[in-house]
Formats: sequence, C-alpha cells, structure tokens
Amino acid sequence: MKLSRYGLALAGLLLALSAQASEYNKGFNNTNYAMDEVQPWSEGQFSIPAYPAVPDWIGFYVGPEISNKYFADSKSMTVGEDGVVRLILRVQSPSGAENLSVEGIQCSEGTYRSYAFGDSINKRWIESMRADWRKIAYDDKARRALREDLCVEKTAPKSAEQASKLLRAAPWR
Repeated sequence: MKLSRYGLALAGLLLALSAQASEYNKGFNNTNYAMDEVQPWSEGQFSIPAYPAVPDWIGFYVGPEISNKYFADSKSMTVGEDGVVRLILRVQSPSGAENLSVEGIQCSEGTYRSYAFGDSINKRWIESMRADWRKIAYDDKARRALREDLCVEKTAPKSAEQASKLLRAAPWR
C-alpha cells in the first residue's frame, strides 16, 4: 500500500509539472525576429562576358608545389547581388599552354561553378555542360586560394573594384 501511495503521488507531481511547463511555453512565443523572411539562396542572372581581347590579368599564388601560373581578369570580374564573384580564370602551364574559363565562386557556402571554357583558336566560349554548384574540394588549390583572397570572412566583396584590390593585395603565401 505504501508503494502505491508513493507511485500515485509521483505520478500526480509529474502531471502537475507537465501542465505547468506547457502553460509556461504557451506564454513564451517570440515572433519578433530580425530575419522573418529568410529565403533559400538562389543564383541571380548572369551573362557570359565577351572573350577577352585585352585582359587585365592579376596573378595569384596557389602554392609552392604548383608549377602552373594562375590569373584572374580584373576587367571581367563582377560581384552579383547573389553573393557570387564571377571572373575569367586563366591557367598557364610551364610550357606556355593556356586554359581560360568563366568561373563563379559563392563566398558564403564555399562553392563554385564553371560557366564556360575558352576556345583560344576561335576566340569564343563553349558553355559548360554542368550547371550545378559544387563544393570547393580540399585539393582544388586554385579555387581555394581565390576564395581565401576574395572572400574575407566568407563574405563577398562589395564591388568588382574591391574584389580586384583584394586579389592584388593578397599575400604570396
């Protein structure tokens, strides 16, 4: 009999606490948020720039073990309202061969997209077949270096001019 009284008392206490907790939570419903309408990220409109006739190449350092040289064209650089830095990337091998591509780097997420690749013979762009955004891989040293140089604290620069200045001022690690 003693055990059942304690069990009954404990059940009553738990029921009372549960009712009190639900009553407390009813009165605490803060709907005053600074960012009520947070929408998922979506890419803004972008047109592939003209093939560079007279580019302004800014070299950037990728690493001591990399023999290729990397450049970004400051004239084609844009910063979209969607937080993406878009630019023409040039990779030059030690023998002088060059590859051009139109790239986008989303600073906050650490993702990139290749929009088009250069046809240096016909001076035109060939659009990429992959339209998806991909995470910048650990071993993708060029894009990692670009993100580190352009995206201060994972935030896109305010303008193309600021992006160019950041790239020019980047340390040669």
